[in-house]
Amino acid sequence: MRYNWDSILTKSAYLYLSLPFLIFCVSWLNLPSAFAFSAITLVSIFFSLKNVDSDPEINFLLIKKPKTIIWALTIILFIIFFSGIGHYTYQNNDHLYRGALFADLVKYDWPVMYHVTGFPGHFLEGKTTMMTYYLGFYLPSAAVGKLFGLSAARFALFLWTFIGTVLVVFQVGKYLKRFNLKLLLLFFGWGTLFFIGALYKNSFIDIYAEKANPLWAGMILYADSNLGLIYWTFNQSLTAWLIILLIFNKGPKKNLLFLYSLCFFLSPFAFVGLLPFVLYYFFTNLEGKLFQNFWKHFVPYISFQNILGAGLVVALNFLYLNSNKAAKFFQVLSHSPKKFIVFMLLSWVIIAFLISPRFKKNALYWLVVAVLIPLPFFQQGYGIDFPGRLSIPALFLLMLKVGQFLIEEKKSFRKYAVLAYMAISATWHIGFELGKSIIWTSAENISHKTSIDDQLMDSDNPKLQELGKILKDIEGKNILIQDHKTIVNPKNDVIWNYMADIEGSTFYRWFAKKR
Repeated sequence: MRYNWDSILTKSAYLYLSLPFLIFCVSWLNLPSAFAFSAITLVSIFFSLKNVDSDPEINFLLIKKPKTIIWALTIILFIIFFSGIGHYTYQNNDHLYRGALFADLVKYDWPVMYHVTGFPGHFLEGKTTMMTYYLGFYLPSAAVGKLFGLSAARFALFLWTFIGTVLVVFQVGKYLKRFNLKLLLLFFGWGTLFFIGALYKNSFIDIYAEKANPLWAGMILYADSNLGLIYWTFNQSLTAWLIILLIFNKGPKKNLLFLYSLCFFLSPFAFVGLLPFVLYYFFTNLEGKLFQNFWKHFVPYISFQNILGAGLVVALNFLYLNSNKAAKFFQVLSHSPKKFIVFMLLSWVIIAFLISPRFKKNALYWLVVAVLIPLPFFQQGYGIDFPGRLSIPALFLLMLKVGQFLIEEKKSFRKYAVLAYMAISATWHIGFELGKSIIWTSAENISHKTSIDDQLMDSDNPKLQELGKILKDIEGKNILIQDHKTIVNPKNDVIWNYMADIEGSTFYRWFAKKR
């Protein structure tokens, strides 16, 4: 029996994206809202799946390479295992907050409520608050934890991330019509040359040992790699990439707005960054001129899921997130011209220039350029989220253009230059994110389970002694679990990112389940 893999995996992607919102409706809302909104969501999912068509060419490409598929799945599993998700391997500092939020989702009844104490002088001190965050990615795994405990929830989150990565890689292959190991190298190796600035200002060892801040251009001028996004902000990046691909892989027009609305629930910053490209999709698929039979252009987009489904997701999520004060801070920025130019060159300008001759008449390519130029001049919230996260769609689409370039371009100087760029990017980003995790995970196990650290410290070689001291320091810590345990830990100085005062909250008053 031959399976229709394109249909199975594409429909699985729709379910992967919509299940979190369905869980949210069922478990966070009062009974009337849960009943009505869950029904609308279920019908939207049903009609969306009915519109999914299969591409026989994609099925053929998959079926003829079973060994490649097995190798690809093994490599993806290995890479995700060392992401720290699940608490099995080294975790970066972002897990201090993500792990705490996830633990609270498992521990507390939904919606998660707090009475904030231990933050003297803070505007939330003494308040009753509700967890208010783009938490959709965590909900399916946290639901597993409700039944089987935190350890099961962590495994489920690891598995959920692995599945999401597989679905994204499949859709990338579908877009490029290639399923080989080079596809993995493109996806996991894609990134910027941003790290060159960090190496210029700091030593390699200091960066690797986390003694130096790699954000050499400041908190705002920051651009990440695909692997960096998975290892640091998997909850925002994987779902945004999947939505982009489902739209641009000839996604049904009747599903477009529903897919796009789910990005608002799962990754709000990427939702804003994706808007220009959704408009591009609409205008490039017009049949005839815009103002001739004006309403005729909108008819293909009219569907239950695009109107009621998408409207529900956007409206409910807006009311939910609107209670959070952290997201309401906004400012326009200025930068040192020299630093800004270097940042732009290393982040995307060099690679965009190298592929420009092939795409000089391609509107999507120029839209990517137009979006990336102004982003560093704005800040939403108190961190790097606006420029660092709004750029997710544009940088990902630039990666797809680079993939097309490498496939279509014949031997030329520019092709070799792009390959060199990708080789440098892949070497650093895979070596830094994956390599660092492997090294620190190994060091953790050596320091806790062997006496090698003592033996090295007793050595006559100063370098070996220094290595022994590093291992000895690790022995008193647990670097595999970066976790505040709960969002309301007094050590968490950014609690406002994850909760909102229920006083004056329209969402809490009218829609949230009360306890």
